[in-house]
Amino acid sequence: MLVEPSASWQLYREVSMTIKQTGGIFGRNTDFKSAEIEDLTVTGSSTLSGAFSVQGTTGLLKQGAAGNVLQIARNMNTDSAVVQIGGNRTGDGTTYIDMFGASGATFGARFIRNGGTNGTTFLQTKGTGGLVVRTDDAADVVVQTGGAEAARFNTSGNLAFPSGQGIDFSATAGTGTSELFDDYEEGTWTPVFNGVTGGNQRGTYTKVGDLVTAYGYMDAGSATVVNATVTGLPFTAGSEKGAVHSWHNTWTATSDGGWVAQTTGTVQFITDNSISSENATSGTKYCMFVAIYKT
Repeated sequence: MLVEPSASWQLYREVSMTIKQTGGIFGRNTDFKSAEIEDLTVTGSSTLSGAFSVQGTTGLLKQGAAGNVLQIARNMNTDSAVVQIGGNRTGDGTTYIDMFGASGATFGARFIRNGGTNGTTFLQTKGTGGLVVRTDDAADVVVQTGGAEAARFNTSGNLAFPSGQGIDFSATAGTGTSELFDDYEEGTWTPVFNGVTGGNQRGTYTKVGDLVTAYGYMDAGSATVVNATVTGLPFTAGSEKGAVHSWHNTWTATSDGGWVAQTTGTVQFITDNSISSENATSGTKYCMFVAIYKT
């Protein structure tokens, strides 16, 4: 069958058929206009222009008359839609998907898969428009590595890590045992002044990694306090003592510091390197202190 390149034609066939290009009148770079082809294999160099539809039993390739919408794998009869590019190749090579946002021959964005089983995957953009990752609905943006969550941007716009993970600074020179920033927290706590009920006790804290800085304010109310200690710190202390700096309003002893006991987290005020004995009554004696310790 010979068909002139400019001819308008239709082929209807009830069974599968193959058209092979061998050159000549039907051959190279022929335009098929207003053609509907079912169960067809075309080899060689040919062009489909205008509105066209290529449909099989499991998929559809379709372009509308305007030429600005190309549908792939639409109305498939299976549960999954798969579009393969570069599959079943005989050798390794890089695969590109280019996207153009303006006239000309330069792409605006490119999705790249380098050759080989473990080739690197890139998303490349040109111009100064930037790259945006967006969810239109209230959904997190999750990053996974090895099939497990590595990090996410939540709907509040914050970067969140799974427990035990964080920002790794090991690329910088250092001799530390860990360069992972994996914890930060702020909050409030209530100091428990031994022997005191009522009165006014309040506190705030900041935790960076395993280092805790806790501020506390206390007054004695109507109680008399002897061997002044405070419990209730927001985190239990580790294996080393912490440091306490304090200021008080005319306690009978002259304590201006102390320590955080290891493993328990009790604040012990001291006087001249000895455990202090404090007398504070009627709410006229109060104390402010800062405790710094490691968990």
